Amino acid sequence: KLESLAEQGDTAAMHRLIEFYDENSSVYVEVEEVIEPDGTEWSAAEVDSLNLANKNNAEMIKLYSDRLDYWLEKGIAMNDPVALATKGMRMYFGDEANAIVYLSKAAETGNAQAALFCGSACLNQDRGEDAFKYLSIAYRLGAPSAGWHLAMCYSGGIGTKPNREKAIEVMRHAAILNYPEAVSEMRRIEPDNNVWQHKADSLEIDFPDFPIIPDE
Repeated sequence: KLESLAEQGDTAAMHRLIEFYDENSSVYVEVEEVIEPDGTEWSAAEVDSLNLANKNNAEMIKLYSDRLDYWLEKGIAMNDPVALATKGMRMYFGDEANAIVYLSKAAETGNAQAALFCGSACLNQDRGEDAFKYLSIAYRLGAPSAGWHLAMCYSGGIGTKPNREKAIEVMRHAAILNYPEAVSEMRRIEPDNNVWQHKADSLEIDFPDFPIIPDE
């Protein structure tokens, strides 16, 4: 039914299809071993069972992947922000430079996740001004981690003038939104502020500090 509605021009239906197919279009790989977080290693029989299940699902996954490509192509031709963002985020880890093309278009329409991914990709590509631009968009749109990334720009003078006060301001905002790395950083910067310790405890943060904003 969604396919029929989308073919008739129902944008909401197309967005739901893109979301569904994107979530179910994983890549089939042969698993050699599985180790649980507690260190428990799966037996050979368990690994074989997993591979068999994955193989049996491969045909359905291929169908979903093909349908996703179809709707992404249609959506991108319409300059649809959801299609552009999905395409860019799927390309992000394999073709970062070209992912920026799609992510930037989606970001310009107000897609927070696309703006965040685009800013991060630009940081990796040493495109400081673009990184600052898109991370600022993500920050204004309320992406929880945007302040942490934007703090890097203000702290290091990437795409903008160095500004420690502004770096702390945007980092604090990300921490208020419970972004773990930002909470950890604010706990380091303001060790006497119990708010950050309470947040760290509630979020069960136990990773080492990764300083973004240097001490004065």
